Amino acid sequence: MDIKDVLNSNIFKVWVRFILASVVGVVLNTIYTVVDGIFIGQGVGEVGLAGVNIAWPAVTLIVGIGLMIGIGTSSIMAIYMGKGKNKKAEKTLGTCISLIIIVGVTITILGLIFRGQIIKILGATPDTMQSAIDYYTIIFIIAIPYMFATALNPIVRTDGRPDLSMIMIGVGAVANIILDWLFVMKLGFGVKGAAVATSASIVISMTVSLYHFINGKATIKIKKENLKVDTTIVRRILKIGFVSFAIQISYGIILLTQNKTMFLYGSTIDVAIYTVATYVNCFLVNTCMGIAQGLQPLIGYHYGAKKYKRMNQFIYITICVCILGGVLVYSGIFAYGREIIRIFGVDSKNIEFAYKMILIYCIGSPIIGIIFTMSGYYQAIGKNIYANIISIGRGFVFQFIFTIVLPPFIGTTGVFLSLPLAELITFIILGVIVLIESRKKSITLLKNKSILINVL
Repeated sequence: MDIKDVLNSNIFKVWVRFILASVVGVVLNTIYTVVDGIFIGQGVGEVGLAGVNIAWPAVTLIVGIGLMIGIGTSSIMAIYMGKGKNKKAEKTLGTCISLIIIVGVTITILGLIFRGQIIKILGATPDTMQSAIDYYTIIFIIAIPYMFATALNPIVRTDGRPDLSMIMIGVGAVANIILDWLFVMKLGFGVKGAAVATSASIVISMTVSLYHFINGKATIKIKKENLKVDTTIVRRILKIGFVSFAIQISYGIILLTQNKTMFLYGSTIDVAIYTVATYVNCFLVNTCMGIAQGLQPLIGYHYGAKKYKRMNQFIYITICVCILGGVLVYSGIFAYGREIIRIFGVDSKNIEFAYKMILIYCIGSPIIGIIFTMSGYYQAIGKNIYANIISIGRGFVFQFIFTIVLPPFIGTTGVFLSLPLAELITFIILGVIVLIESRKKSITLLKNKSILINVL
């Protein structure tokens, strides 16, 4: 879609084109993450699920760096494209590509050299050690493709091709499901097979996106002369994208803390049930993240073009949809939670406990979308302090505090309760931020009116 069409076409048509494609892509991505969990649960069992969960905090480093570079780059590109400065957008993209390669090589080498020590730090026990190290090793081998696939997805949307972004993930998701079935269930490769299936899907997504920017019909192209790293652009990318990095890394730190807390106050079964809870919740969380990511280029385009009224309309539509979606998702979990849990191979004697814990863990569903939407909005317009407060508050600070404070009194239930409590406090803080910004705008408007009256 041409930038002029985005800025002037029917608002609902533009919203659906960008948001729907982003959400479908993220949902497909979530599906192949969850499919890993289903096949591991069915083919390996609860120990396999726990092993993957133990390795995942390290994997969030790769995902976090990819998102930081990708979201930062796409936000800068969107503003430049809104101003009609495509050459600067191409220079930004070139720096992004080089930055991924440099960082990716470093992460791969260090991650593989110290994998044994890292897995131990992450809390692997004798029964989960092999599963954790198998999954970790294969994912770190493809760290560079993983970063490319993660970073280029939002950039493809910003280039005006949300449909291609969806196709990238869709093709990868289908490949992952087929290969999971083959490697885990048929050939019996276990956790290692699931990691290989995921790796193959990531390489496919990376290949499609790189082809688009090199030989495809991209508006913004990858050009050799733009691949030299511009440190000024790097600083801007990292400053804007840090919120996305912080979300992923805080998730990894929280997961590490919660895994250790689970083992302290519970057992491998508790870790496995918590893993299932995160898989169930990730459908809504990732969908809301997809909505926010789809909205970001729209915010950037309109902010750059100074079309603020239309920009606000996009935000209002998004928030309403998120609230409705959250209510529907939680209703679905309430009605069919037990059936969902059984799919992951949890022992029948643990179903009722798992169901109760998942209901607690997901109770904040109606407000998650509002938090992600507003965090994405502040990130897109460069108000990184607000974006950091919202994202890091929800994903790390408050959840971390509750994870430490609650379990000594109520056991592992405190770990499951930490997320909804963190979301409630973050929602209250978000309300305060919105009121502060509204007041600032009112004061500025009154000052401008006063100046105009004095001039007249």
